[in-house]
Amino acid sequence: MQAGGQTSRGILGTLMTGEESRPPFRVTCPQAADVFRNVGEFRLLLHFMRPEGSTVAALAAERGLSLNAAYRKVQKFCRLHLLAVLREERRAGRAVKVYRCPHTAFFISRDLISIEEQLTETFGPYEQLLRRNLLEASANPVNPVEGLLFQVRPDGLWLLPATRSGERWRPDRPGTPAHVHSSGPLYLDYQDARALERELYDLFDRYRGRRGAAPYLLHMVLTPLADAGRLALPHSGYTEFV
Repeated sequence: MQAGGQTSRGILGTLMTGEESRPPFRVTCPQAADVFRNVGEFRLLLHFMRPEGSTVAALAAERGLSLNAAYRKVQKFCRLHLLAVLREERRAGRAVKVYRCPHTAFFISRDLISIEEQLTETFGPYEQLLRRNLLEASANPVNPVEGLLFQVRPDGLWLLPATRSGERWRPDRPGTPAHVHSSGPLYLDYQDARALERELYDLFDRYRGRRGAAPYLLHMVLTPLADAGRLALPHSGYTEFV
């Protein structure tokens, strides 16, 4: 998510410095809660979560809105106490208001927001993107996946991409998409699960601070399974970086 040449992650990281101990802003009205229920609306508010603030014109330019539409959004956020005027600047002989979101954390009671719907709205597009990229990689004309290989190994069932001859597909041809997909069951006691959790966070944080040229999505899920008997739980390996 870009915002004025700086990623939203960078904006929030700068803004939150020294502010993490502040209590969250409590959202108490349904109209304000609706802003967070809609990812598109929240992205508009996110534009103003930077130390220097921003203007209506900058919001319009970044999000492809008309000035009137951007102005109406800003006024709405102000009425809901989600935006405030940071300062006024003189530009071309007129005063231009610079707005900033004065909060970096928000608490919304489950009386005002559906936890299930919010998780679907927020993370559903990521899951769709993962599936779409997986299917596009499998159909790549340079080195397509021609089928699936169900293979039983000592550690369980594996579901693997395969060539037309039934061998495991491998990304050993130039032009093959760099796309990693892997999952599988783990049988751990609680202490091992906590240790793995810490290792995953440490690994993710080590790379999260880097600022490379291309965005990648890393989606990690580690969850206990209450009813695993109904699930096949295959190990999967799709492709690898080459």
